[in-house]
Amino acid sequence: MKESNYNFFFEYQATKLCFNAMTCAFAEIGDDFMDALECLRNGQEVTDPDLLENMEYGGFIVGDEFDEKQSLKLRSWSNKFSPENYGLTIAPTLACNFACLYCYESAKKGIMSKEVQQSIVEMVEDAANSKKDIQITWYGGEPLLAINVIREMSAQFIAICAEHQVNYFAYMVTNGYLLTPEVIEQLKECAIQNLQITIDGPKEVHDSRRMLSNQKGTFDVIISNILQLVEAGIHPDIRINVDKTNKDSLPQIIGYLKDLKLEQCRITFGHVNAYTEACANIEGSCLNVKEYAEETIEYQHLLHEAGFLASEYPMYPGIKGNYCCADSVYSYVVDPEGYLYKCWNDIGNVEKSIGLITEDEALTDLQYKTLADYLLWSPFEHEKCIECSILPICMGGCPFNGMSQGGDPECEKWKYNIEAALGFIFENASTSV
Repeated sequence: MKESNYNFFFEYQATKLCFNAMTCAFAEIGDDFMDALECLRNGQEVTDPDLLENMEYGGFIVGDEFDEKQSLKLRSWSNKFSPENYGLTIAPTLACNFACLYCYESAKKGIMSKEVQQSIVEMVEDAANSKKDIQITWYGGEPLLAINVIREMSAQFIAICAEHQVNYFAYMVTNGYLLTPEVIEQLKECAIQNLQITIDGPKEVHDSRRMLSNQKGTFDVIISNILQLVEAGIHPDIRINVDKTNKDSLPQIIGYLKDLKLEQCRITFGHVNAYTEACANIEGSCLNVKEYAEETIEYQHLLHEAGFLASEYPMYPGIKGNYCCADSVYSYVVDPEGYLYKCWNDIGNVEKSIGLITEDEALTDLQYKTLADYLLWSPFEHEKCIECSILPICMGGCPFNGMSQGGDPECEKWKYNIEAALGFIFENASTSV
């Protein structure tokens, strides 16, 4: 046996702890654990078979012939090219009724044509012949501005998946402003299981960041609509986009959401970045990754103390295969004109497209390069990733960010807050026993 490459050791309140990023096992350890590791490092025998068995079970030690890096690389490539799942992010319009300060998209009028809709339906029908799961995310712009397109296409997707006995999942990212009771019922008919809605702080903060195109505030309407969703049996994911201008107001909005009895809603945080030229003006207000990581740990404490979803907070590290849809073969983003992309951040930027869904033509050299760059994005090309003890829960970070930085991976938040996160988890587990 030998020591795993992916053990992360630290102390929390004088207690020795070890986390293994390959298995996500987490243990309180004693001198016997460390003595056993020292014996293995020196080629000596460990005389406690039960301890060895437990250490091996958690992945803290592995067989002499087991190559963890090779196994991790295989897991990554298997996920990239997995034939079982098919994911489409569909923007039926890039028009939007909001004028958010940090939006990375350039709003564009118009709704998806029947021709493009039909081509997408044909893609889904083709996928249903070989896939187990089909996952649709409705995106925009503001997708509810094209609710009729969503209803028509959803009915066809549902019928196709039923015919082929394929699991169908649907999700929506919406600003939530247009969610009337009638629309909520229509979304249920479309088998949209959940939605993400953004609230960026208490009323005065939110309304200064996420306003209508006529500059009117949106907070009151969105909160009212979230409460209607909950009454209809849907607990949406509430996203809070975080930067320097609103970070200090988050305790207030978390308290407000608790007062509204929304503890069953999942609260997620978004790291505001100046991804494109459309939002370059907000670069100075963005937190760097380290600052963002430290802030979100504090917010998780607040969510836990407020009683939000006990299974979610504190957030526990999870194993990644590939990073996201951008580096997965069978995932695409489609804009209203039928252009295909690999990453959400590229939508609407035709130069970053990888083809046009309505045309059956060979990719141009630029399209092929864009596709290859995303699919071949790999942490195993970078020494700092290969030698990192938490690589399995990061996998090189966001491909878009890495490629935007000339191919240099941007470390995930776990690099900066894993010790605090695990310490919080340990403390919570200890006090609940």
